[in-house]
Amino acid sequence: MDEKLVYAELESVTEMMRKDKKVLIISDNALFMVTTKTNSKWYNEKFYTVCQEAIKEYEIEVKSGKVFRKS
Repeated sequence: MDEKLVYAELESVTEMMRKDKKVLIISDNALFMVTTKTNSKWYNEKFYTVCQEAIKEYEIEVKSGKVFRKS
């Protein structure tokens, strides 16, 4: 994975987030937005690095700039 992934915990999801192919929304006892570090500059959220364990557990993948789940 070339691009560094970051995440933010969300209160709600905007239409911009829903339409952004570089954003993955995960709901797991909380609402999270996963995106690339480069793409995160478009959002006013506090972002943290996604750990390798979370990438494996949620099967997160980046291809051609798009962030998605394998399953």
